[in-house]
Amino acid sequence: MKSEPLTKRRVAGVDDPLFLDSLDIYRTSFPVHEQRRIQDFPLAFQDPGFCYEVFLNGEGRVVAMLVTWRREKFVYLEYFAVDASLRGQGAGQRILEELRDAFPHKVILEIDPPEDGISRRRLGFYQRHGFVPNPQFDYIHPPYTDEGEPFPLLLMTHGDLLDEETYRSFVDFHHRHVVAR
Repeated sequence: MKSEPLTKRRVAGVDDPLFLDSLDIYRTSFPVHEQRRIQDFPLAFQDPGFCYEVFLNGEGRVVAMLVTWRREKFVYLEYFAVDASLRGQGAGQRILEELRDAFPHKVILEIDPPEDGISRRRLGFYQRHGFVPNPQFDYIHPPYTDEGEPFPLLLMTHGDLLDEETYRSFVDFHHRHVVAR
């Protein structure tokens, strides 16, 4: 079953009603340890490469979110979630394909290691859309909070595997900007 057309909107900041409307999807789609604290989003919005987008259905309800950090050599997909009611209907595929087409250079994302059914399905979803795992790097995501613990994630890229230089550039950027507190 194909889903209805979605309208993309860029969120201006934490006071934007679309940001507030997207928080339910955000909170239910990611484990707490993988979530940026809401009070830390204003710092992210200050970065010119930070882009928080939502997708609205025909009734104007937020049904998906996409958070990216755009850099010269790569685009980092920090958060991507589709409302559970639309999963399996092609909405996620269309959003991901649009992102890939808009950025022909490297798109980098992280997923949980494929150790259970859900994480293996997520791996398969991204692989079906041209992303490849990069197991050559033992990637540890730093905690978003001082109280948190680092956690392992699997890096995936669209097209080719990451080379050492791009990997190091990504890790440096990620640690200095994405999880900066």
